[in-house]
Amino acid sequence: MIKKYAQKIWLQYTVLCFLILLITVSCHQSTEQKINNSIQNLIEKYPQLTADKKSAKSREFSFIRSVRKGEFNTEIQLYSQPEGYKNRNKILVLINGKNEIYAIPLFNNKHRDYWEFPFDTLIPKIPKINTTFSKEFNYAIDKLINNNDRRKSLKRFNLITESLHSLLDCQLIQAKDSTEILTSLHMNSDIPDESTESAQNRLRRNYDLMKLSEQSESTYRNCYYDKENARIYQVEYQGKKIKIKSYRMDYGMHPIFL
Repeated sequence: MIKKYAQKIWLQYTVLCFLILLITVSCHQSTEQKINNSIQNLIEKYPQLTADKKSAKSREFSFIRSVRKGEFNTEIQLYSQPEGYKNRNKILVLINGKNEIYAIPLFNNKHRDYWEFPFDTLIPKIPKINTTFSKEFNYAIDKLINNNDRRKSLKRFNLITESLHSLLDCQLIQAKDSTEILTSLHMNSDIPDESTESAQNRLRRNYDLMKLSEQSESTYRNCYYDKENARIYQVEYQGKKIKIKSYRMDYGMHPIFL
């Protein structure tokens, strides 16, 4: 009798474990499909993401890394085209606790209208994106965080800082980093040539716009240096919206082989 009862309990436990595993796998597949669909929809909306490439499909973008925030049950993923691609682009995928997803394009630096780089003119024959990094991040926040959520400001701050600091591996900078900021020029053969004098002058003017010296006596930091992508992001909170100012740290240079 006891043996039959134990067998019954074991059978129920096995079935329960199987159902949990099935549900977990199903949810995982559903999330993966949502992510793939989100990336594919983004590519269809912005064909510039795969311009001059062999394929316009989402598989062109490979998963790089992710960061999770258990407190808010959120995840942010980074996807990128392979190294060696001309004008390589990336994509941020933000996921909330309800499995809602929003994908944000990270265009390369030739798309100057998207990044709103100061002191830059648009590159001829480069199609406009008709949106900006700031707008896309605000759209993501409004979709993934309910307006009635009392912790919306905190969750918004978390999405921004985790995206920039943790996922894109940006360095928080301040006035004491002026030497690095003013001398960190990144050569880029995918954009028009620019003299180093002109580029250094642009870095100086960018530095003046950031007004880092005004933060020297405060613990507040709002500038993130993205070395890999040769950009600095300055985040400003303007009521219910955010403004992300971007500064370009590269210059066009095509090596001459004799």
